[in-house]
Amino acid sequence: MNIKALESWFLSHQRDLNFRKSKDPYHIWVAEIMLQQTRAETVEPYFERFISAYPDVSTLAGAKEDELKRLVEGIGYYRRFSLMLKAAKYIQENHQGVFPKTYEEVKALPGVGDYTAGAIMSFAYNKPHSAVDGNVIRVLSRYLGETGDMRKSSERNKIVAFNQQAIKKAHPDLYSVALIELGALVCRPKNPLCEQCPLHAHCYAYENQLTDKIPYLSKLKKQRELNYIVFVIEDQDHYYLIKREEALLQGMYAYPQFEKESINAALDALDELGISLSHHAFMASYKHIFSHQIWMMDVYHATLIGDAHQNLIRVPKSKIGEIPMAI
Repeated sequence: MNIKALESWFLSHQRDLNFRKSKDPYHIWVAEIMLQQTRAETVEPYFERFISAYPDVSTLAGAKEDELKRLVEGIGYYRRFSLMLKAAKYIQENHQGVFPKTYEEVKALPGVGDYTAGAIMSFAYNKPHSAVDGNVIRVLSRYLGETGDMRKSSERNKIVAFNQQAIKKAHPDLYSVALIELGALVCRPKNPLCEQCPLHAHCYAYENQLTDKIPYLSKLKKQRELNYIVFVIEDQDHYYLIKREEALLQGMYAYPQFEKESINAALDALDELGISLSHHAFMASYKHIFSHQIWMMDVYHATLIGDAHQNLIRVPKSKIGEIPMAI
């Protein structure tokens, strides 16, 4: 592999992304957590707000979880931010608020896996630790002509092994991000711009016209479609919410919802919880798409009978904009 050509290409063609302008390992950690399952362009404004609110580990460690979740409302996959807060507290307690400097210490942080640890070590500390994400898998599987199923860890491990040897011969801080950028801008999933690629001269997929076949990814299971009845419950001055505990939306607030096919079934579920409504009226239908689920939601406006219920969280209407809402 022509590593020098790759690094040179990156220096001339990299995107101007705000989270790449710092070598601070804390900044890089925040960015990499945000980039999990989220596009770079989406991350930029969230990153700016996050660093402004929590400029270092110590301020993040002292954050209230609801305030943190409110700051990242809309980005999705909220469990990562619960783990981030847990990791910040861990750093504060075990590393005196100083971001760890070794791969083993970084990997020990809650929410940090092989890729994130490798990215931090290479981007921030210029240490030769492989960082393999979807972009890198696509670039290197095409370059090497690896035709196995890249959803299998045994096949991905071949890419990781090659990448670990290559990064030892490179400038790690340039090499890792250059491969990621090449996958994002040139070696795209469809219609790759092969003639613009600094590695195309020895790329197996390009030479054999197999860029539409490599990498091979077996089909994912079809997204599960779920039907929900959602209640926007209020009284004169308050809304009534629930707090999500499942991993998908952990720590976020939402209007009460029930996985039911009909309004009558949902009303029965409310009755079982001891929650009574004086009336309900249909408002609208919404569709929300997650990576593995599709939520079809029928939303009803309702008024609560009696006092606030133990299963509901009573929030003043004037404060609803301060609450981190799930969707």
